[in-house]
Amino acid sequence: TSTFNGYAKAVTGERMRRWHGLQIREVTPSLLRDWVSEMDCTSKAIRNMLTPLRSLFEDALNDEVIDFNPFERIALSKLIRQTAKASDYVVSPFSTAERLALLDACRPDEHPMLQFWFETGLRPGELQALLWSHIDWDRCIARIELNQVAGVIKGPKTAAGVREIDLTPDALAALRAQRPMSEAKGQRIWLNPRTGEPWHTDAQIRKTLWLPVCKRSGVDYRNPYQVRHTYASALLTAGANPWYVASQLGHEDVEMVFRTYGKFIRDDYQKPKPELRVVGKN
Repeated sequence: TSTFNGYAKAVTGERMRRWHGLQIREVTPSLLRDWVSEMDCTSKAIRNMLTPLRSLFEDALNDEVIDFNPFERIALSKLIRQTAKASDYVVSPFSTAERLALLDACRPDEHPMLQFWFETGLRPGELQALLWSHIDWDRCIARIELNQVAGVIKGPKTAAGVREIDLTPDALAALRAQRPMSEAKGQRIWLNPRTGEPWHTDAQIRKTLWLPVCKRSGVDYRNPYQVRHTYASALLTAGANPWYVASQLGHEDVEMVFRTYGKFIRDDYQKPKPELRVVGKN
């Protein structure tokens, strides 16, 4: 649903008006190159606009409406890198004092969810979709099998997103505190305290819980995804293996951990380990 909405926004947006009134045969590689070069947005936004447009040309080529696909005659990836402006999003984890202030500002019916989130670093949609049946109390793990995006529950965004995460004593304590508030109401663990119903969207959490808690705590506002960044950076600062952190976050490889959280990784994990030898008695 969210992907469809993104493409629909791209197709009906102001930038797409550049092609209104043109026949598909009139679109040349140079026109496409000039159009992309004029875009003042991030690479993700550019790709979201190009994806449905490229699909149109691929269909036209397959149906022999056009003789060639103009997208195939421009170095698109290089052009996007040269054109796109850098994202202004900043990874800004909460300090220990800020985290404690946020938790102290929670009402009793808000505290367990925020405590659990800080202890697990789940994506917002994974947190929303977590079920009581996903908790293995004996092994102290949670199985991440579902993700909720724009109110639709589906599998995680990548194969690596299906995973088991370790639950700390504080995470388990948060679950125990939540049990009397939600276990009898259904499978979903985390509910909107105002309605007693499952969360539907990230925006709902931000407006209903996150913004009020930030205001009451006096902590400078950052978007709630910084909870995930706080989890990752805290592990790395404490010396956790980046490969372990990547597996807990649900990343396909460790590259994103190094790229996003490199400054939090201790030097001894960036150097190759010396080879260990077993020396016999002789």
